[in-house]
Amino acid sequence: MPRKPSHPFRKLAALALVAAVAASSGACTPGNVRTAPFRVRPDSADAGSMRGPFNGRVVDVTTHAPIAGALVYAAWTLERGSALPEPAGAHEYVGSTDAGGNYRVPSFQSVPSGTRVTEFTLLVYKRGYIAYRSDRRFTDLGLRMDFAQEDNQVLLERWRNELSHARHLRFVGGGTAVSALTSWELADASAELEGKRPSGDDLRPGRGEGPYVVAAQLLTDVDIKARTKYDGQFETGPLSDEPDTATYSSQHFKALGRPESWDIAIRVWRLEPGKAQERYDELISQLPGVTEKDEVASRSFQTAENEIRGVGFLDGTRGVVVLITCGNSQCASVEDAVALEQGVYTRLKQLVPMGLGGTPGK
Repeated sequence: MPRKPSHPFRKLAALALVAAVAASSGACTPGNVRTAPFRVRPDSADAGSMRGPFNGRVVDVTTHAPIAGALVYAAWTLERGSALPEPAGAHEYVGSTDAGGNYRVPSFQSVPSGTRVTEFTLLVYKRGYIAYRSDRRFTDLGLRMDFAQEDNQVLLERWRNELSHARHLRFVGGGTAVSALTSWELADASAELEGKRPSGDDLRPGRGEGPYVVAAQLLTDVDIKARTKYDGQFETGPLSDEPDTATYSSQHFKALGRPESWDIAIRVWRLEPGKAQERYDELISQLPGVTEKDEVASRSFQTAENEIRGVGFLDGTRGVVVLITCGNSQCASVEDAVALEQGVYTRLKQLVPMGLGGTPGK
């Protein structure tokens, strides 16, 4: 049984306040971003900007078919000081490719005062493929020279059973969303390091998508703007009320320069079907003013408190519980929140076509 998260509405409010203070602490100027080592476009000799924005398309290297639902993880590294520079933290963005394999990473708008951006790395990860990094190649760990800020093409190669999971995990690196999606590789990596390399077709990493999906793959800023017509920018990242794990992930869409009533958050639990039912029952008993509905998946509900609307659902077949909280300036009506919920459920069925027990999804 996962531990109970703290109150979702109150945590969303607290996070919005922290984010607002952080965003106002310093403005970004050209002087606090190091010159990028990559081009602005594939056909240009001009250097790109490490602040972004970034966009591109992810396809299968053999078939050239677009790859939807791939994790897109971007990380900026910060440092401070001149004579003796020291690390000053990092900033991350988590998203996914759309049905056409396209991705978009927004600009890093709020570089803290007194720091500078020294590195940018883009990671694309899809189960069954070798991961892509913008700074180096997996094959020989050499520097990647073909990455571009805009119109970038990512060619993903299918995983081969003779490759090393341990080496792949070192190549992929960390990050909460990344760790959640790659956790399934740990057992095979451990077996390799102990000299007990697994064999057999059923152990290949392409043996089915499983329940490994993160919140940022289910809801994006593009989805939100398409519904609510919001024309501002979001700062995105996992919520801090509960760390991302293999069974839980979250994504917070903080509207820059706007009060909390413009914010949205999504929380996703991926559990055995029985545990998912228990998690859903806990939510409807904890949240205020819950009204159960029959609009999405196996069971669904609506809730509200002050300026925050909430919707959630249980997908019993896949063992997934989703909670979406949306400020009433962003979701002007409950229909807006329900539309986002329905979009999340549609994407969930695309990303997780089978249940944990192999039962076909609805």
